[in-house]
Amino acid sequence: MRPPSSIYKLHRVVAQTASLIAIFVLVGGINPPAIAQGGYDTTETAPPEGENDRRPSPFADNERPPPPDENGNERSTPALPAVNDLEKWFSQYDGIRRKYENTPDERQYFESLASRRPGSGLSEGDYKFLNDMSERYAEAFNQMKEVEACSETQHLHRAYAMFLTEQSNIFNDYIRVLSDPDARDKRGRPLAPQMAERRRTVYAMEKNNHLLDVRTRRAFDVSSNPLDRRQQEQYQQEQYQQQEQQQQGWQQQQE
Repeated sequence: MRPPSSIYKLHRVVAQTASLIAIFVLVGGINPPAIAQGGYDTTETAPPEGENDRRPSPFADNERPPPPDENGNERSTPALPAVNDLEKWFSQYDGIRRKYENTPDERQYFESLASRRPGSGLSEGDYKFLNDMSERYAEAFNQMKEVEACSETQHLHRAYAMFLTEQSNIFNDYIRVLSDPDARDKRGRPLAPQMAERRRTVYAMEKNNHLLDVRTRRAFDVSSNPLDRRQQEQYQQEQYQQQEQQQQGWQQQQE
């Protein structure tokens, strides 16, 4: 049986993720705050290729998606069979993702700090925020290491761990950059010139992980997280309320 076309889309996202990870390693390297203490080793977040994989690879080079029907529509094909409990894996992954990732307000606060001049200093609240965020992503990484690895999700597992590691690094390194404009990394390179590119890379990793998440669920027919829909609806409602408040404020100013 030929694999569904969603598998080839998944394969492309996996390749994009690998490219982003390569860029990330070249730009900043894997250097979380506790790495010197033997802390965050991302090699253990997913099994090596082939381990625990008791079924043929869905990415065989000699396979192609089924041709479209007479109307040019993609033919419906069954999802690949999974040998592991993917509903359980995604339940754990979704719980960690929603518990530890930052909110839009926190991201806005961080961007305001990142736009400051290196060495401009930190208030006690600014320092606490960056330190707490660094520790939050480090804890999320540790939680992901406790999630049992599955062959079907190994690419997403490893990519998300790399994302968490670099997010933790970035928050920690901004403490150093804003406190000392001459702060350097472990290789002796100035940190400040690296930070903007590292932020762009980690945001690209986040976006690519989302695509990898969606296409992995589709490839193996895993239900989407209902929490995502609820939080999206709540966020849209908050945005609507903010727009109403702004409009009311403008009307009061005009009166």
